[in-house]
Amino acid sequence: MIKIEVLSVRNPRWTSEDHSAIDCLVRTNTLVGEVPFTASMNDPELHGRETYARCLAGEVGEIAPMEPRNASVPLAHVAPPSEYQRLERFILEANKENNRKSFRSVAIVWASLLDNLLNELLEGDAIRVAANGQLLGKPPRKFSNRIKKALERGLIDQEDANKCDYIRCIRNAAAHDWELSLESEDVLPSLRRLHEADHARSLVFHEDLDFLIQQVYVASCSMLVMKFVGRLP
Repeated sequence: MIKIEVLSVRNPRWTSEDHSAIDCLVRTNTLVGEVPFTASMNDPELHGRETYARCLAGEVGEIAPMEPRNASVPLAHVAPPSEYQRLERFILEANKENNRKSFRSVAIVWASLLDNLLNELLEGDAIRVAANGQLLGKPPRKFSNRIKKALERGLIDQEDANKCDYIRCIRNAAAHDWELSLESEDVLPSLRRLHEADHARSLVFHEDLDFLIQQVYVASCSMLVMKFVGRLP
């Protein structure tokens, strides 16, 4: 996987009382522009720990003190809806695969969640139609046909359907090509299209499979997941 390199750091400011984290602005070899970043001494990624060390060593200027925080009244805890509780459990499981750097598995599990959500949207649509005395039948069994049916029923738009198709192509390669690579059928063009649709303004496109799965594919999947969960009946 491509190594993330921090090209510049500026405006460091303490963001924790124990001085374990520093807010700053960074440029990297993977991002189009300068972005806010929190560097931590306990960051699981090397570039995060290195940025913290550079700030601590005074390489990027004096670290400003923490900004004062207004005392706030604690909010009553409200349990999230059941759909979001399920999503939280899924993300915890998906992150385990991500932490193992098992990007083939990451590609499969995110696509499976989208596939299941499309099925639930179609089932909810069928129930609504049945309440008016009509029958739609059961949702299609294949991911590709679920995408088409959801588009026909107006549950997703053409842009979402296109993204789902790109994700499906990558998932199929991850599931069936034992030598998964950017040369696998439809993988590189599908990743390019996801990048163009969702990330071209913020992320540099590096032809590195693991990087693209982690930074492009997963991010596009998560955006669609949040959109589809919000449409569940």
